[in-house]
Amino acid sequence: MIRELTKLPINRIRAEVRSVDGYHLKSYDCPVKLNQNESPFDVPDDLKDRILERVRQRPWSRYPEPMPMDLVAALAHRSGWDPRGTMVCNGSNTLVQLVLSVSTSQGTKVVIPSPSFSLYGLYAGIFGGEVVNVPLTQDFRFDTNLIRETVTKEDANCVILCSPNNPTGCAISNGELEELLDTTDALVLVDEAYGEFNDWSARDLLANHRNLIILKTFSKALGTAGIRIGYLLAHPELTQQILKAKIPFDINVFSHVAAMCILEQEGLIKKRIAYISRERDRVFNALQSIEGVTP
Repeated sequence: MIRELTKLPINRIRAEVRSVDGYHLKSYDCPVKLNQNESPFDVPDDLKDRILERVRQRPWSRYPEPMPMDLVAALAHRSGWDPRGTMVCNGSNTLVQLVLSVSTSQGTKVVIPSPSFSLYGLYAGIFGGEVVNVPLTQDFRFDTNLIRETVTKEDANCVILCSPNNPTGCAISNGELEELLDTTDALVLVDEAYGEFNDWSARDLLANHRNLIILKTFSKALGTAGIRIGYLLAHPELTQQILKAKIPFDINVFSHVAAMCILEQEGLIKKRIAYISRERDRVFNALQSIEGVTP
């Protein structure tokens, strides 16, 4: 007897998946949208025209490259890193999922400061990992001593740090991160989605720390969240292991071309980063002048 597809039991889905609600983003009907930290600047019209013209010249009937190597090379050059340790993916959220998929299994401990970006814990749990949250300090900074102690005590397999952190804006210092890297062989995943607004990058530590993974995105400082491009920097041997789980052809022709064109606009990128940084400081100072508001 053939069962109706609509009656297949939900328990065929892993318990770790059934136990979570998934990621939800509420939509608001309002004139100003700030909840996703998108750039206030759109891509200039002349640059859009250039992108569309280049896309028009590409064959749409063919699969894109499994990995767009010219984009990999451009990002490696921009980052001052080995192309073999550079990987491009369909958004840095996908890279979070990818790293956890190859490093997390039933009972694996994943240390995450709290509060931070909710997708980290969601994905870790879906892959069977046990999330160990480390609270921020009272002034909303990373408690790096407690993070190190927790990683050692729990024998964690992975630590995820969003630096600067979403939603608090705190960032781990070079010295604090290096001390963590030196005291554990756990994977240390540093999400630098907002890295362009920080004074330094974990990139400076890559050469001497094989357990460090850095994620970057086009969605924030580069102002192109709509094209869904993220990239990873890590030791080449580690990158090649992560690459095994990556879905091929995930960078479509439009995103590939758009990303290459955006990278040609380094002057515009720097100008916009400087403007947003000045506005951040202006608003911060204005808030400090309000009675009852503290940093």
